Amino acid sequence: MVKRVLVTEYTNSGFTQDDAEKIVTVLKVELSKLNDGDVIIFDFSNVKFFTTLFFNVAFTSLLNEMSFEEYNKKIMLKNLSEVGQRVYEHSLENAKRFAAMPKEERETREQIIAEILADD
Repeated sequence: MVKRVLVTEYTNSGFTQDDAEKIVTVLKVELSKLNDGDVIIFDFSNVKFFTTLFFNVAFTSLLNEMSFEEYNKKIMLKNLSEVGQRVYEHSLENAKRFAAMPKEERETREQIIAEILADD
């Protein structure tokens, strides 16, 4: 089964953490409904603004919970603008580099990020 999610039903941009959190909510619900072989397609038609932060929070953070292979089988992004596609690929590359780090280094970086976020 293929579940298509029109991103503009939840947000008009892929710019802020708030935009991403709207997608995370939808993504978690849809992931919980998936059976083997099912796919969720996020359709970015008419979405024009993107940041790495958006993709990090909305999508590639899932790579802490699942393998790249599983992620690629379950989640697809369609109709991204050229800029959106480049930003998304950059986010994926960052996630791959992070996953390849030794455990100690990952934990140190996570701690630093947690401390920065706690200061906000």
